[in-house]
Amino acid sequence: MRTAVAVVLVTRRLGPVAPGFFCHDPSITYPYKGDSVSVTVLLALTLLLPPVLIFPIELLQQRRGITWSFTRPLRTAVVLGARHCTCQSFLFALTEVIKSLVSRPRPSFLALCQPTNYSQTLCDNSHFISQFECGSLKPSTSHFEELLIVDSMLSFPSGHAATSCCTATFMALYLMARSGGGRRRSVLRSFLTFLCVLYGSIITFSRVADYRHHLTDALAGAALGTAAALMLCCCVCRTMFGKNDHRRPLLPQSSVTSNRTTDTQVTALEDEM
Repeated sequence: MRTAVAVVLVTRRLGPVAPGFFCHDPSITYPYKGDSVSVTVLLALTLLLPPVLIFPIELLQQRRGITWSFTRPLRTAVVLGARHCTCQSFLFALTEVIKSLVSRPRPSFLALCQPTNYSQTLCDNSHFISQFECGSLKPSTSHFEELLIVDSMLSFPSGHAATSCCTATFMALYLMARSGGGRRRSVLRSFLTFLCVLYGSIITFSRVADYRHHLTDALAGAALGTAAALMLCCCVCRTMFGKNDHRRPLLPQSSVTSNRTTDTQVTALEDEM
């Protein structure tokens, strides 16, 4: 995770590798509207949603006839949540690297950057502009506004879409692996899976509606997040897809003392008698 954080900091420090834009491109002329889902809200949802979903399901999935445990489902939720967060950190780093390399302007690029002499000298000399200065960058510009202007050249792919779709896919796959059979559980599983897909879709397409990303940016981010979640579940959380009973605990019981007599002990007592 430290490596991912370091990559993000270096990438943000360097900014776009090859900034530029095409003259009279209508896709970058939209106004800046802000974010319907802020980074803070997305971060909170990413951290909290998986453990909040996993804990009650693991609590209800405990088999009858064994010692009921509160700590084991909690431990499972924490461990899987931590693995999910680790995956998200590397996904975020990868997204930032791709953004910096592609350096695609956002739909609100002109509104944020306001290139000097855009409609006069710049577009008279060349169709693609790679050498320009943002007129909105002034000595009085705050640090946040400066970051926002630099960020206007980092559109592809959508980080919000990648993060939300990774979480949505991870939770949907967990539900399919752990919800078990039965008609009622099947209906509940389908409903919760639909909510997961809805969550990822709303955040993904809100980026397009807010003029923060092009449609291709959002779709690419969604595909990247979905692929990351599939790799997480197949390579790191393989116990989620075991062939055993769905009621088995995902994590082994490390040091839980049972007050009940096991079947083996009962058989041994009967043999001695």
